[in-house]
Amino acid sequence: MKVLYDISVLGAGYYHPRARTGIFRVVENIAYGLASSKECDLSFCAGESFQQLNCSLDYLKFSSLFKEISLPETDIIKIKRGLDTKICDLNLEISNIGNEAQLRLLYLKIWRKLLYSTDKIIGDKSNYLICPKSLEQTDIFHSPFYPIPEQIRQRKNKYVFLTVYDLIPIMFPQFFEFNEDHLLKKILDSLAPESWVICISDSTKNDLCNKFPEIDPLRVFVTPLAASELFYPCNDPEQISSIRKKYNLPEAPYILSLSTLEPRKNIDHTIRCFVKLSQQEHIKDLYLVLVGTKGWDYSKIFDEISHHQYLKDRIIVTGYVADEDLAALYSGAMAFVYPSFYEGFGLPPLEAMQCGVPVITSNTSSLPEVVGDAGIMVSPTDADALCQSMLEIYNNPSLRETMSLSSIERSKQFSWEKCTQETINAYKTALSS
Repeated sequence: MKVLYDISVLGAGYYHPRARTGIFRVVENIAYGLASSKECDLSFCAGESFQQLNCSLDYLKFSSLFKEISLPETDIIKIKRGLDTKICDLNLEISNIGNEAQLRLLYLKIWRKLLYSTDKIIGDKSNYLICPKSLEQTDIFHSPFYPIPEQIRQRKNKYVFLTVYDLIPIMFPQFFEFNEDHLLKKILDSLAPESWVICISDSTKNDLCNKFPEIDPLRVFVTPLAASELFYPCNDPEQISSIRKKYNLPEAPYILSLSTLEPRKNIDHTIRCFVKLSQQEHIKDLYLVLVGTKGWDYSKIFDEISHHQYLKDRIIVTGYVADEDLAALYSGAMAFVYPSFYEGFGLPPLEAMQCGVPVITSNTSSLPEVVGDAGIMVSPTDADALCQSMLEIYNNPSLRETMSLSSIERSKQFSWEKCTQETINAYKTALSS
């Protein structure tokens, strides 16, 4: 089957490393799986914007993963890219020209203005971002994040897929600083009755179908995600010790939490429970390690830490941790705690399990689908349950060993190969309908 896959997300992540979020990894891994499959004749597009298209072309130019996969350009795109390059060259020349060359400077500015006007006229024709010839030869179009482009929606004969990760901005706007559901609304508004949807969990599918009863559940497929191969049980004491030193962690037991520092992740609750456990049980050798970059309203987390001055030194905030360091950081932990209020999938608990770490997480949304019987699940608002779970793991080495083995076995149920194959099976179902 001929599949046209939108990689606008990869272009955005190529130029903006902070955009290389979980969605970036999902899009890249599925793209790689489709490219490797003998069942797919894959080509790329970037239908979100001219800027995303330019970035995506540059991403492909320097990517070793997709040397054989093309992103066809229309003539109008080639002209615009040429104009953009010429405008950049003119800007550089104008910035470097001396005052003695006023006539030359005037000529360059007039020429630049003309190019800007031409560039704007072409830029308004966003309906030409995807090569029509490539589109004509396509069986399946798949947008793994952004809204389905108008250029695609105008062609009623195409089998169109859209990936939906979660409905959190619509269902729980209190977890966002601004009204950030505008993009999600735009994404969902781009669906037509004949569209097909891929969700990353049963929880997301249920949310989508309950919120939008006009969507046919038979057209919605679930393809669970996977953790990267970067996450594995690290059994090298020297490597773990080296990572401890790198992030200023003591040679002592620690409970790990990894997420963006924001209200939805419920980190202040984790801190309070850790403090309560340490005080009530008189535990003096256990640390809490919080890994992640600052999101919005992160000050509440640091305010919570400051309320407990006597335990402040045993709560360590590392900030960003490089991917290549995470396996050792996970593996060195006594337990991984993730009491998030809501997740579309929840990759960190799966990453922890793949490293063989006992996991305590919430019993809400998609998290039970990921953890299954391998971890401990509690209500994200139940402080006593979280404290008791941490205490049991702290006091019971045999429980830790059992949970570690269960974590590894559970994580084997998830793989990018399986996710890709389920995506291909969804394509096949659509084509045979």
